[in-house]
Amino acid sequence: MAAVQDYRAQTPTPSYYRQYPQQTDLTGHFQRQTTRLLEHQNHVHDIWSQDYQAHHPPQQSASDDEMDCEIDTAFDLYTAPGGSSQGGH
Repeated sequence: MAAVQDYRAQTPTPSYYRQYPQQTDLTGHFQRQTTRLLEHQNHVHDIWSQDYQAHHPPQQSASDDEMDCEIDTAFDLYTAPGGSSQGGH
């Protein structure tokens, strides 16, 4: 411990402001980090989307007219004259 105290007595530690007289501009650093983060997020999203699409192909959806026709047919079948209100039960 005495050696450390002797060294410190002989070698003064400069203040922080003497070691770093100018304030560092971190804008560029944070801009690069933000850009890298956004690129990574976009990459992960794209890969996830491709994987999702590979396992979940888009469904063939019926047009509104086709859907209306199917609903009308089902409704007519359920409420046909002489049919029971229980749907054939």
